Amino acid sequence: MVEGAVETLGFREFATHMGWRPGYVTELRKAGRLVLSEDGRRVLVQASINRINGTRDPSREGVRERHAAARAAQAGELGVLGARDIHGGTSGARVAAGAAGADDEPDDDIGASINSPHQLRRAKALADKEEANARKVLREEAQEMGQLLVRDEVVAVVAEAVVELRRKLELLPTTIAAALAATDSEEDVRALLRDNIEAALDAASKKFYALGRKA
Repeated sequence: MVEGAVETLGFREFATHMGWRPGYVTELRKAGRLVLSEDGRRVLVQASINRINGTRDPSREGVRERHAAARAAQAGELGVLGARDIHGGTSGARVAAGAAGADDEPDDDIGASINSPHQLRRAKALADKEEANARKVLREEAQEMGQLLVRDEVVAVVAEAVVELRRKLELLPTTIAAALAATDSEEDVRALLRDNIEAALDAASKKFYALGRKA
């Protein structure tokens, strides 16, 4: 931050004075971290600087120090390069100033908003992962309690039962044809057909019963 003897400044002037972007000054004003004039149109410079410094997030102090050290090192390197570039017409002071202005946003807790797109995507990914884990736990619990069966096992049993039923029905003409031919009573024919069909259905039912016992 650049402290000066100026008593009051407009919001944009204050941003320029401090080397910040205007949007950040707006965030400070909304957060109540600026001391304003009575009409609320100007910033009391020194009082605002004191309030901003006094309301920083201590947990971010280490981050600010690392960023400040990195910017100072970069500014020093570019300053040396600028001093050597005599023929290019670029002075070391001008290059160093450009390096310092490249990161004009302060390392503050408001400057890194929790509503940034990156953090929102990360929060959504974590929520999706937690939801998937919860569904997995519910599935495993349902399987242990016999309330949920493995899809491939169910499909295999159903297919086997259908094949067994079809095989029994297809054999009926062969197995009961002679008996039907020798029967003169319609009632006996019905009984014979009923018994053999029930036997075929019973064979299929046993497949499903075994699946239920497994569950």
